[in-house]
Amino acid sequence: MKIGKSIKTIVAGAMAMACLASMAACGPGSSSSQSNATSEPVSTDLGNENIELKLWDGAGLKTFDDQLIEAFQKKYPNITIKATYDPDNTSAQNGPRIISAADTPDIARITDINSAVRGKHLVNLDDYAKAYKWNLPESQTEVYQVDSSGKIGSGSLYAVPDGVSMTGLYWNRKVAKELGITEAPTTVEQLEADMKKASDAGVLAMMMPAKEGGTSYIYQALLTNYEGRDAVQDWILQKSGATFATEGAVKAAKQIKSWQDAGYFSKDALALDGSTALSRFCNGEALFFPSGSWYSASINDALGDDAGWVAFPGESTGKESAAANAVTAFGIPANAKHKNAAAAFLNFLQSEEARQIAVDNGYPPVGEGDVPSTDNQLLMQVLMSYENLVKTGNTTDFINNATAGIQSSAIIPGFQSLLDGTMTSKQFVDSIQKQYEKETK
Repeated sequence: MKIGKSIKTIVAGAMAMACLASMAACGPGSSSSQSNATSEPVSTDLGNENIELKLWDGAGLKTFDDQLIEAFQKKYPNITIKATYDPDNTSAQNGPRIISAADTPDIARITDINSAVRGKHLVNLDDYAKAYKWNLPESQTEVYQVDSSGKIGSGSLYAVPDGVSMTGLYWNRKVAKELGITEAPTTVEQLEADMKKASDAGVLAMMMPAKEGGTSYIYQALLTNYEGRDAVQDWILQKSGATFATEGAVKAAKQIKSWQDAGYFSKDALALDGSTALSRFCNGEALFFPSGSWYSASINDALGDDAGWVAFPGESTGKESAAANAVTAFGIPANAKHKNAAAAFLNFLQSEEARQIAVDNGYPPVGEGDVPSTDNQLLMQVLMSYENLVKTGNTTDFINNATAGIQSSAIIPGFQSLLDGTMTSKQFVDSIQKQYEKETK
């Protein structure tokens, strides 16, 4: 279903992940009530009056934002956008306060959609979606919809992505060729056979950065295989009755542990962070590397035509999956001074020009249409993979985003304990669900 025909059930990380963050507030700006909001009838006609918009985002996305802003200002010469940025490690924490301030930006990164809507700090975008005839794939906006009871996943739209970050499986074609492997795996059975072939030949099968929770990417793919896309997404969206404590979750954990026991991960996997894993993979030290599209430029530069990418294999060919969400989800704070002009920027994010800018910065674009061009052959593989996933709808948000604290409190230590054997697969799954219930009750 697409926005435009009806506004219902419509996932597309900032760079590594765009988290639905905690409500903690320690950023600039003074908090304000809805009384400061100004009324502005919805219109796509911005007239000729000079308007200055304020935009707020994370600092790591400045280059991307600057290009979007420059292109938007050329289309609307009477509108200028002044952007401000917070350090990436504080933007999620500062976001709730910034969007509720009396002097809030007109366009802002939305870090906690639930609390923002519950506090009435965001503009409902349904009327703008109708006015502009927005046509966005369901998988890209589901987590930015909130219903009248405050539940995420259906209802009115409150934010629009500017691009997409997604997970997948990098593979080294040169290493594969030396092992007699000519094609990327399309099923988990093929993946396991390839890893065994690598291990038997003394080659590291999978570069696994377990220190920072990187194990969750391949685990989530297995979980989606066994429980189905909707069950995983319902849990992430905190839908009533959804649970992590399932047979499929335990089965996926056992499979990850079996790979560890088989020696498919490096001996120092528990101490391996993402950047070190990236460096080693770029040096040709492994056959596979489960990670995200945000590394495509680095890996393409290092490996060239030897770099490959596929969506995570399913139990059968055609059942590939990925975790995906917005690079930045932009919304319009309720206290924004220029709501119509801000909505025009959200509309511009879906244009072919903005889609090309997203690709130029290494991100799959929002919306649908012809795949924008790129000289990065690895990124083109990512784009084609994502295009297929949009068609099948087999994407979820990141399980790491299910609650504000689950990544640091349960997922990272849980995978560490699973891999080192101090937790059984069942204990691992139960620990995730326990933290989830602690934060959602």
